[in-house]
Formats: sequence, structure tokens, C-alpha cells
Amino acid sequence: MATTIPTPVSQKITLYPAEGRFFGPRPAVLVLPGGGFRELPPHEGEGYARWLSGLGIHAFVLSYRLLPNRFPAPLEDARAGLDHIRNGDHGLDIGRVGVIGSSAGGQLAGLLMTGQVLSIEEGVADPPRPDFAILAYALADLDLLPPPVVENLLGDLLPSKDELSPAKHVDASVCPTFVWATAQDPPGLSHALEWTRALAAAAVPVELHVYPGGSHGIGLADGVEYGGEPHESIAREPHTASWTAACAAWLRREGVHAD
Repeated sequence: MATTIPTPVSQKITLYPAEGRFFGPRPAVLVLPGGGFRELPPHEGEGYARWLSGLGIHAFVLSYRLLPNRFPAPLEDARAGLDHIRNGDHGLDIGRVGVIGSSAGGQLAGLLMTGQVLSIEEGVADPPRPDFAILAYALADLDLLPPPVVENLLGDLLPSKDELSPAKHVDASVCPTFVWATAQDPPGLSHALEWTRALAAAAVPVELHVYPGGSHGIGLADGVEYGGEPHESIAREPHTASWTAACAAWLRREGVHAD
């Protein structure tokens, strides 16, 4: 059962606890939907959360601030969400804490992974970082996007473009990561490859999966609508949908998920 919980985060967090058949301390994941900082598609929020709950993982879906709010606002929300999972009053017995991010949400996940502190921020020290990460067609390097898209996204923050490109800041301290995208998603594929290159170069454990079918924003690829509203990215691609099984196997291998 989903529950919206009180939190110091400026936006709401919706909790999907691990299914009741699981006992004891359970891992948890901060869910960061994509949407280009203009929307938060439910199939990348509630959809992921329900899948994770079925694996025995507590899922916390964050509704971070969107445009016209620019950085550092969404990053502040993501940090506060991660801190709330570890230290907040949610009544759950929490083990390891990870993050899953799609597209723009993957950029936020990456900034959490690298512990990036922006030059426009003041008084930020030792930000919270996840123990593991799942990146779905996640933004890695803003240089891989068309310049007009980056200019529209960042506005006056364009000089901070490199700071906001998380793959540029990967080092050996970054957590183990599962990366996936499809070959029919040009931006997603190029960013997934860059994530994998940067993580491997830093000797960070990384697993990459590229599936042949599916466009950007496909989420679980099961064609299911969440939130009662259709979305242009929702499609059913059975082979691509097998990324969840591959990811569950990766979680088991990393010692995060056990039946």
C-alpha cells in the first residue's frame, strides 16, 4: 500500500513498503522519475516502486521540484530524500539504501552517486550518497545533448554544465551500478555507454544492458499505465521488459536483494 509520508523534503515522498511476505531489515531505494524536469511520469515512479516492493525492497518515490525551479533545487530535494530514507521517521527497518533514476532523474541519481557539490551552493559538506544505483537511460554528460536543449534546461546556469554532468565526476568511491538503455533511444544509448565507460575507467563495478526495442522513457516496458493517465512513452516491449529480471539478478549478486 502506498503512503505519502511527512518529510522535511520540499516536495512529497510516496512510500511503497516491501511486500508483507518479507521480514527483517530490508534494503530501500529512492526513486527519481525522469521527465526532463518538466513532469514526473508515474510509470517511472509508481511503476518502479511496485516492482521494487515485490522484490522485498522499500521504495520511496520522490516528487522533486521541476522547472521553473532550476538547480540546485532538484538536487537539494534528492539529497533530502536520501537522507530521509536513512534517518527519517518512516517506521521501517532499513538496510542498504540505493537509488534508481530515469533520464533526468538519472542525472540526479548520478549527482548523488558522485557526491557532487555545485559551486553555486554554500554550506554543503559531505552530502549523502547511495550504496548502489540503477540507471535507466540516465543523463551522464550534458555535452551529449544538443546545445539548445542544454541552454533551455540550464538557463543562466549554463556555465555550470560540466558540474551538472555526473559522469565527468566518477571516481573509485562511486557505488556499484546497473545501467540499461535501448538501441532505439539515441540519447539514452549514448549516455548509457558514457556511464559505462566512466564507471569502468574508475574501476567501479558496473553492468550494462542494451535492448534492441523501445523508445526513450519506456520505463518497465510492460505497457502498463500508472496514475490513471496515458503517457506517450508507455509501450509494451517484452524483451526489453526483461531488464527487471536482469536487474533483480544483479541486486542478488550485489547482496542487496535476497528472496
